Amino acid sequence: MKVKQIAIKNFRNYPELILDITSDFVVLSGPNAVGKTNLLESVYFASLFKSFRDDSEFIFMKNTTTAEVKVVVERRGQEHTVEIFLEQRDKIYANFKQDGVTKRRRDVQGFLNVVIFEPSDVSMFTAGPEGRRRYLNMVLSQKDIQYLEDVANYKKVLGQKNRVLQQIKAKVATQEELTLWNEQIIRLGVPIIMARKRFISFLNQHFSEVYSNISGFHRPVEVEYETLGGTTQEEVESSFRKALAEQTAKEIAISTSVVGPHRDDFNLKSDGLFLSPFSSRGELRSQVLALKVLELEYISKGEDKPILLLDDVLSELDDQRRTFLLKYLQGKFQTFITTTHPLEMPAQHVTLTPSTQEEEA
Repeated sequence: MKVKQIAIKNFRNYPELILDITSDFVVLSGPNAVGKTNLLESVYFASLFKSFRDDSEFIFMKNTTTAEVKVVVERRGQEHTVEIFLEQRDKIYANFKQDGVTKRRRDVQGFLNVVIFEPSDVSMFTAGPEGRRRYLNMVLSQKDIQYLEDVANYKKVLGQKNRVLQQIKAKVATQEELTLWNEQIIRLGVPIIMARKRFISFLNQHFSEVYSNISGFHRPVEVEYETLGGTTQEEVESSFRKALAEQTAKEIAISTSVVGPHRDDFNLKSDGLFLSPFSSRGELRSQVLALKVLELEYISKGEDKPILLLDDVLSELDDQRRTFLLKYLQGKFQTFITTTHPLEMPAQHVTLTPSTQEEEA
């Protein structure tokens, strides 16, 4: 899978841009605030139909209310187009096309798969669990679109259950009503947990080796997944139902559901100890880089390899980590790299400036 062209209109700081892609490595260089990350974001948007940044309300160029993203993708020897048309009214509305034909979101989302590594990812194992759950959802929704639907439906049911918990506490609802919502929580939550368990199992098969190759530290590393017990779907369902029964009184008292995949977490351990408290910034970067490398492998579908987006991180890697990554990627994954300083490497070099925004070197 390769991106052949990026075309955007009224997207972030770009009134209009068409960029033809001619290489497996694309280096976007230029000073800060010229739009390097915005170009990466447009590719990410064409895959997941959302931003990887928190300021998505600024996705429209100033004084505009519509935006367009079009990406031409080569997949299995054939070219395809993915288009997103955005309009800002009381909220952001979106329409989607694939190969010129209007599609539902679910029918085209994930047609293009991407993996992004950006500076804030270094805090993945030092920040709270919300970011790690969000990461799991992002990876697994690209592996299987049904996972994305399960998560969306789970969140809706969870909100309904929490309202019932509030009503029970206020004595305007009964626990019988809670039982109905718990059954839906179990039905939707178990497939989410099983998908996460499969991914964590894959990571544990390979993480120590990849981490050692990247960092030079030869130590056993375990990815520990904190969730409900059980290895089979039936066992997880049984654990789920038991935990819900045990926590009913607590959930009613605090009017919040405390059992389910929305409370999951994962972290790295070595010799029984969490790695992050004893890791330097360079080691943390190696841990996340190992995770991203394995993510690339996990969401690959035969010859359909995901696109790697490196946002201002390659220049911060030392020679050993940079050499490993570039050698690993060679001939396997198309890669877009942003940097404030030009990199001396075989690639398509695109220099962005405040005045021209885009010049090919």
